[in-house]
Amino acid sequence: MYKAKHAWFFLLPAGILLTTFTLLPALAALGISFTNYNVFQPLEWVGLNNFIRAFKDEEFWNALRNTFYFWILVTPALVVLPVFLAILVNQKLTAIKLYRLVYYFPALVSVVITAILWNWLFASDGIFNYLLSLVGINPVDWLTSRKFVMPSLAMVTIWQGLGYYMLFYLAGLQSVPTDLYEAAELDGANFWQKHIHITFPMLKPIIFFTAVISTMSAFKEFTLMLTMTDGGPIGASKTVVFIVFEKAFRQLEMGYASAISFILFIIILILTLLNKRTLDQES
Repeated sequence: MYKAKHAWFFLLPAGILLTTFTLLPALAALGISFTNYNVFQPLEWVGLNNFIRAFKDEEFWNALRNTFYFWILVTPALVVLPVFLAILVNQKLTAIKLYRLVYYFPALVSVVITAILWNWLFASDGIFNYLLSLVGINPVDWLTSRKFVMPSLAMVTIWQGLGYYMLFYLAGLQSVPTDLYEAAELDGANFWQKHIHITFPMLKPIIFFTAVISTMSAFKEFTLMLTMTDGGPIGASKTVVFIVFEKAFRQLEMGYASAISFILFIIILILTLLNKRTLDQES
């Protein structure tokens, strides 16, 4: 009992901050989603009208499709590629800490600075199109083409996230007993067999965690869309969170924006539960 009191005492500051800045605002947003609040007028109860409007709104469905497309492009890459990157930097090599820092460095760069850098690379006369011209390929409209804009933004997100998710896998790799690898070598297992039969099964909890976190990040991403394309061209890079931002802070439709936010929360919750169920079935 004595230890429990101390535990609650240490948790109290974090609990107060979590309640004040996360739980209460979330509950307030849920309440506002049933109103037509627009900042300048008093709240007016409209029931489920905002949710019904969302399901009838083609702009919302377009943003939802863009969000799922972005998620499909980003999350598998950020779940799989960092594993191999972590295996690479888990070797006992000279200056390995420097290599780890180099791979992690993009995660330290702010999204705005990243957007400025990649806007320059994606420019019509930028480095990417220059490299394509060297092999006789015509310039690509990376950010102004409906076909290429989402893959281009996904490329930026993957570049920035690889080192971040690599750290999770690296921590997991360093907790795997080396005896397992030594026993596998004695049985004649090669490099890939060791990682397929030892590394990946041992990393399943981290894989699930990474899948959940990268899914949430993909569904919440909007800063890149705002700074690099402003939702264009013709809404091709508008995500659900971009629509929330636009409705809430440009058109001041707080009630409608809150309703869309709650729908997004339900979608992320369902995807998280599906990820957990899949992992449990494979365990």
